[in-house]
Amino acid sequence: MSHLDKFNPTELMVAEHRYWIVTTRSKQVTPGDLVVLPRSAYEHFGAVEAEAAVELLAILGQLEKVALGELGANRINVVAAMMKDPFVHFHFFPRFEGAVDRFGTTWIDEDWPRAIRIRDVETPGEVLAGVTRFYAEHLDSHR
Repeated sequence: MSHLDKFNPTELMVAEHRYWIVTTRSKQVTPGDLVVLPRSAYEHFGAVEAEAAVELLAILGQLEKVALGELGANRINVVAAMMKDPFVHFHFFPRFEGAVDRFGTTWIDEDWPRAIRIRDVETPGEVLAGVTRFYAEHLDSHR
């Protein structure tokens, strides 16, 4: 089993790059949550190649631009918890100051203005499909 399987890239991938892939997070705490995953299962940050680190920064910059722009987020949080899944990867959370309507649902960012609390949130399939379509349309992939 690959380290990527849990994140269901077959259905939830929104962008792929040489070293990283980006998937919709299956448990949406805020609208538009993503996971940035390495193609190789790096156990430690020191194992990430310089080229992969440069690509990661470019990806995060692009995600931030889309979240703050087209998605209308006020801020972003990027978290590398690496607890349940002990390899380098990043959870990307758009943050919203007030209630917003996105992907057919009204969302309230319960943690605003504090750091996001990662938690399990039941997210309907149609919401995940909407998030995935949105980012697939707005992100560049470099294979």
